[in-house]
Order: sequence, then C-alpha cells, then structure tokens
Amino acid sequence: MFNFDEYILHQVLAIVIIVLLIFFIIGYIITAIFSKIMFDILGVRSGLAFIPYYNTYRIYKEYKGRVWKRNWGVAYLLTFTLPSVAIGVLLLLLIEVRFTTGLFSEQFAGLLISGLVLLVVAGLIAYIFNFIMLFILYLPIFDTKGRRVVLYIQAGLTILSSFSGAIFQGASNSTLSGIFSLAQLIFSIVFMVVYFAAATDIRARIRSGEYVLQEKLDYNMLSSYEINSILKTRGRRLVVPNMNNGFSDYPMNNNEEVNRIEYV
Repeated sequence: MFNFDEYILHQVLAIVIIVLLIFFIIGYIITAIFSKIMFDILGVRSGLAFIPYYNTYRIYKEYKGRVWKRNWGVAYLLTFTLPSVAIGVLLLLLIEVRFTTGLFSEQFAGLLISGLVLLVVAGLIAYIFNFIMLFILYLPIFDTKGRRVVLYIQAGLTILSSFSGAIFQGASNSTLSGIFSLAQLIFSIVFMVVYFAAATDIRARIRSGEYVLQEKLDYNMLSSYEINSILKTRGRRLVVPNMNNGFSDYPMNNNEEVNRIEYV
C-alpha cells in the first residue's frame, strides 16, 4: 500500500526531530526564565522553575485562590503534555519499527493514521486552550491599560492566525500572507518582552515592599459564592499596593478593604 524509501524516511525523521528539539529548547529556556521570576513573586523555591511543564503548572496552582477559583494547571497538563507524549510515541514507533516496503503493512499503516488523527485532535484542543491561557496566565500580571491592550492584540492575532489560510487564499495574496506572518512574529516578540517586563516590574515592587501578594482564600471556610465575589472584586490582579508602607497613593475602596482580611 505504501512505498517508502528507508533512507528518505530516516532523513525526514531526523529533520523533524531536530526541529522539534530546537523549538523545545527555546521554549524551555523562555519558560524557565519567566517561571523563575514568577516563583520569586509567589514565594516558590526557584529551582522548581527549571522543571519542564511543572513550572507552568505550579504558576496556575499558585493562582488558585488568589486570582482564579480553579487550578487551571490541571487543564494545562492535559492539553499540553498529552500531545507531546503522542508526538514522542509516534516518533519512537517510526524509529523502532523502521518502516520499509516490506515491514510497512496494513496494520502499521492503520496504527500510524490513528496516531496522526489523535495528534490532530489533541493539537486542536491545545490551540484552543492556548488562546484561553493568554488571559489566565498573563492577565493577573498585566496591571496597566497599555499592557492589557498588548494582551488583547495578541489574542486577536492568535484568532486571526487560525483563519489566515482562508483569508489569504490564492497566489495573489501570498505577499499579504507573508506580511501577516511577519507582523505576527514581530508582535509575538513584543508580547514576550512585555510580559517579561511586567513580571520583572512586579517582582521589584514586591521586593521593595510597595506591593504585596494577594492572600490565598481558604476554601474550607468560604462558600463558593463568597470565593467568586472576593476574587471578582480583586480585579484579577495577582498583587496589590501595600497600604502599610506609608507612601502608596493608591485609593483603597471598600471591596479591596474586604480583600485584605486574612482568611488563612
């Protein structure tokens, strides 16, 4: 049914593995640095920031009861680690079986197709959650209107990128498609710089005593309605100005006064 040249297949697999490895290393370095800054803010041991996947999961876990009601880290693990495992299993399967004309039977072809379908579905779920994650992960540290505008633009570009194929159909639109892709890449770098700057700025304010970390709510003492109400009044902010430092000019309203009650 399938007729693959073994040498070409091995070359393709090698290229795919190298590309995935490069993306993984770059993503790992960026995530580890960002996690280190966030762990300094959250009071988590810095060494944990260098554990892949767990570092991002831990940020979501620390958000629970401070910004969001639920631990979104569970959804993160399900939507990002499972596709990665699926990719790894497929690559190992291809390498182990060494598909050649004689070995690539109907059985292996069906298994490969099933794996690819599963990978596409998992990738689609991860793509959708990646859009949601923009707000869940970064909104709590984007504490200015300018930074939040950058977040909204990034979210808009994320949505447009999924429809770019339909928008720029045909050879006549190839130039526009290239311009859009370049603009999206440039803005992604801008977005990365902004969220690094936001996290670094908050860490500096925490260390100076100007800001304090939101208290975690005690879910055993509060009802679901009370938790939702308190988190909503916090404005989805991870940190707030420290009213006890004597130099803050931030006006405290009644809702924020309630937030400062120690529940734990």
